[in-house]
Amino acid sequence: MLSTTESSPEVLATEGRRPAGGLWGLGQGFTVHAWSSTLAAVAIVLIWAASGAGDFWPVWVILPLLLALAIHGWLRVLNLHPSIWRRPHVTFALAVEAGVWVSLLLFNTGIWGAGGGGSFWPVWPAIGLGVAIAIHASVIFFTEPSTQELSERIDVLTSTRAGAVDAEEDKLRRIERDLHDGAQARLVALGMSLGMAEQKLADAEPTAAQELLAEARVGAEQALRELRDLARGIHPPVLADRGLEAAVRSLADLSPLRVDVSVELDRRPPAAVESAAYFVSAESLANAAKHAQAQRVEIRIGRRGDKLRVEIADDGRGGANPAGSGLRGLRRRVEALDGTLLIDSPPGGPTLLRAELPCAQ
Repeated sequence: MLSTTESSPEVLATEGRRPAGGLWGLGQGFTVHAWSSTLAAVAIVLIWAASGAGDFWPVWVILPLLLALAIHGWLRVLNLHPSIWRRPHVTFALAVEAGVWVSLLLFNTGIWGAGGGGSFWPVWPAIGLGVAIAIHASVIFFTEPSTQELSERIDVLTSTRAGAVDAEEDKLRRIERDLHDGAQARLVALGMSLGMAEQKLADAEPTAAQELLAEARVGAEQALRELRDLARGIHPPVLADRGLEAAVRSLADLSPLRVDVSVELDRRPPAAVESAAYFVSAESLANAAKHAQAQRVEIRIGRRGDKLRVEIADDGRGGANPAGSGLRGLRRRVEALDGTLLIDSPPGGPTLLRAELPCAQ
């Protein structure tokens, strides 16, 4: 009588956007149900009238037909108007229960009236069902996030995932540009130098050939160095081999600034979290050296409950722009892991950057 399709909340959102048709705008299925119930009721009344029209016994058949029709109609209303149950601390199941409770209250009241009235006993099953609904609503209120909270969470995830995609696209474009302008150009020059050296050897000019070969060797070393730097920017080998502390200390050793590193980790974080923490440290060190005119940087890394916290403080002039390309890319990287990035950089300094990354394992 009631299909699972009509009662599925996943279908509700889709069907709710269609123009309603049929009886009272509740759709073809409900129209067929209503007309079939009406015809059945009319047939039963005719049988009652033809059999002598005694006590109106058809009421005991009509009442269950009306109960089923009322529940079906309520499901169709929820189907066509999902805004009814898409509210804070309201679910589809709770809305269905409320409609069934009202339908049963009316059904029991009809039975009470058809039975001659007397003591209003329908109040007791109504109270029992009401208590069950109240318990269900309390469980939802205290244990389940509201629909609004879920919607906000979906919006945040959509935004952060889109930011992560943009950040990866920016990285791919940078890698392509670095390869094209750096290593590729040097390798092309290397090939030309080797070709010219080969020609010089063929022309019996060993001194010129030797100079070209020396030039080619220097070019090969530079291309190799640039490829290593590029690979380090994608994912440094020391991070994969020796972990976050060793990778950050390696950054500190290469920095022209005085860098103090403090790492307190009882075990390695997940690889994605390690990578994000490393690049937060790398970008902060680069900004402190290039823009902040800092002399000293302090990096503190440790776990705080189920989060990995990375703090970088420098004594530079401050005024860091959170909307800048570097910090914007860091924010996207951190938020893609459901983390948070805080930047406190007043004019005149100092600058504090704090990243917190979920680290449940």
